[in-house]
Amino acid sequence: MAVYGRIAEEIAAGRKTALATVIESRGNPGLIGGKIIISEDGTLYKSIGENSHDKVEVAAIEQLKKGQSAAVEININQENYCRLFVHLYNPSPRLVILGGGHVGQALCKMASLLDFEIVIIDDRPSFANQTVQPEADHIICEPFEKGLDRAEPSPSDYLVIVTRGHQHDRLCLEKALSGQFAYLGMIGSKKRVKAQLQELAEAGYSKEQLESIYSPIGLPIGAVTEAEIALSILAEITRVRRGENRGEEVQEKVMRELVSLEENGAPAVLATIIEARGSTPRKRGSQMIIYPDGHLIGTIGGGCAEADVRREAMVCLDRGKSELIRLDLDADAAAEQGMACGGKMELFLELLPIQ
Repeated sequence: MAVYGRIAEEIAAGRKTALATVIESRGNPGLIGGKIIISEDGTLYKSIGENSHDKVEVAAIEQLKKGQSAAVEININQENYCRLFVHLYNPSPRLVILGGGHVGQALCKMASLLDFEIVIIDDRPSFANQTVQPEADHIICEPFEKGLDRAEPSPSDYLVIVTRGHQHDRLCLEKALSGQFAYLGMIGSKKRVKAQLQELAEAGYSKEQLESIYSPIGLPIGAVTEAEIALSILAEITRVRRGENRGEEVQEKVMRELVSLEENGAPAVLATIIEARGSTPRKRGSQMIIYPDGHLIGTIGGGCAEADVRREAMVCLDRGKSELIRLDLDADAAAEQGMACGGKMELFLELLPIQ
């Protein structure tokens, strides 16, 4: 079974996927390296014994629901304990722009540089077409309500309401609030936005729903032109997207390399950050591939940390055994290496290809 090939297929289909890997085990060391793949459509793969996989599977499903990668401890029975890392793989985020006017066009152009899948919705054929919106991946020329139904927003989508009028903004907002999203922002002046939110509160929308709306939209950078407004909106979206509680985005280059390794069977070591505390350059879930000749794909932060991981990876290759390591990035030592950080990292070094 091609583990990473299957994960790549799920990501390409737009489904979140969790890979649970046993990284520590007491009582049954043979569990280490065992895996379960869980996607939004259910369990796809198991390489863990029947006595253990049920609890591991439940833990993976829970992390998939939470939307974040994490290390999880599980008591299999009184004698056996295991610790696993549930790595959440998110598909490329989708930006749904409601309104194809000048601000929408600027958003589309800038967002194409930020690895978004871009959907434009507008009811005007003169704005909802590939000539005007060349960077858009999908264009829906429908009334906004029907367009949102066709787009089927999900909890990982970023919705931006920049239509040509308050009436359409209100319609889009009410429709969006009935579903799920990672971000919902609406353009408008402070006065108009305040009035809209008051009307929604009187219509029965909850405080929690209204507080989920980013409006007036964008970071306050004094934006005036359409391009500046788009910049402020995307800056705010980036802050939400990269926030501490959001799952790691797919490291596309690493994933492509993992799929290639499965296909050609070449030896390598995959280093995954399990925990990161303090001022570390990369956070939980970041990955790097180390080849026997020492060259790297991906990064776990550079500098002395990467040099230490490379050295430990060579030991893993010599021993033919995966292992869990801990690095103490002492602030003074980091400074000597030109790094502006310190902290502690725990990493799982896994032999590839997966047996």
